[in-house]
Amino acid sequence: MLTPDQVTVLRDRTLRMLAEVGLRVESDELVQIMLARGGTLHPQTGRVRIPAGLVDELVAKLAPNQWLDDDDQSLHPYCGIDWTHWLMWTGQKEAMRERMQSEFLMSAFDCGPTTYYDYPAGCSRPVDTDIFITMKKLAQATPEIGYISTWYRQDVPRGTERIESLVLALQYTTKVDGIEAIDPAVIKYLVEIGEIMTGVAKDARYLAGSECLTSPLILDHRSAADMLARKAAGVRKYHMCSMPTIGVSSPVTIAASIVLGAAEVLGGLVAAFCLDPEGDLTGRMISTVLDMKYATAASIGPATVLCNLGVKELFDRCWGGHCWVEVFFSPTVKQPGLQAVYENFYGGTAAARVRGEARLPYPGMGTLDNGGLGSPTQLMLDMEIRKGQFA
Repeated sequence: MLTPDQVTVLRDRTLRMLAEVGLRVESDELVQIMLARGGTLHPQTGRVRIPAGLVDELVAKLAPNQWLDDDDQSLHPYCGIDWTHWLMWTGQKEAMRERMQSEFLMSAFDCGPTTYYDYPAGCSRPVDTDIFITMKKLAQATPEIGYISTWYRQDVPRGTERIESLVLALQYTTKVDGIEAIDPAVIKYLVEIGEIMTGVAKDARYLAGSECLTSPLILDHRSAADMLARKAAGVRKYHMCSMPTIGVSSPVTIAASIVLGAAEVLGGLVAAFCLDPEGDLTGRMISTVLDMKYATAASIGPATVLCNLGVKELFDRCWGGHCWVEVFFSPTVKQPGLQAVYENFYGGTAAARVRGEARLPYPGMGTLDNGGLGSPTQLMLDMEIRKGQFA
């Protein structure tokens, strides 16, 4: 996608942004850890400035395993990123790759909706316990579904919802795996559930998720606390994600948004490296763009594809890889049907064109409204299309 000269310019401006502007880290403990490894405080803003030498240390860790990360990423267009991570962390990647040569399987509902589309009523409504249980039964009864996320219930106390939802899901399906902790205090309990279920100490199979940086260049208190809680619980995996809206929380040009997104992912990875140099470190780029017609953030469009893949290309060519990008994140439309099918095909086709590939798998998995809305109706449409491609 990028010429050698463009790579050089974007790389240098990304490094300059980290070295001169720096990362706002909303955790005194993590700030001190980064300063001890070579970061410096900006005298006016208090941001942690990251020198090129510290980036070089991170790259020295990532680059030798870039080939393995590339192999890991080859599975996620078919399985989705969340399921792929779980397969890696539980040692099932190669077995699943072999199984999928002859058996169609897919992930359902990505990382987990908070609302449910009631097709007979023609409206969406918050996820409650009855909807939650029904979706787990759907997954267990559908052979084509290999993985389902834990949806976010709105009718239980927020502080314990993740723990209660995981326990409840395990009563209805064998296909639920890693989930977001949301509250860092929950992490140690999710690890304990893994230990109880498997008998393996520090088994973190039920903890997935990522640390999402806030544009521009902010590692907020929740993400920082999540990182520290992972380290304390012995969960040595950190997935640093940038999710800007182009033209709103990032610059309006694609080149400048690539620089900001790359700086956020790279800065987040450096922070995780300072905290846990031997940890499992990966990045992720998910951009949206301002839809001027409907005044909303949209995943669909050429700008998001170019921004995401531009950041990934910088990492692949300059910083040892380890930056993950979906074929397409999610349709923006808020009801199931052919508009969502079109958006899924558009996203997959656009990514394939930019990457120079003939075709990439249709990415639909039953989610709408940028991933926040789950629809079994859409899932069935998406499943039939994916089965057709598989055949």
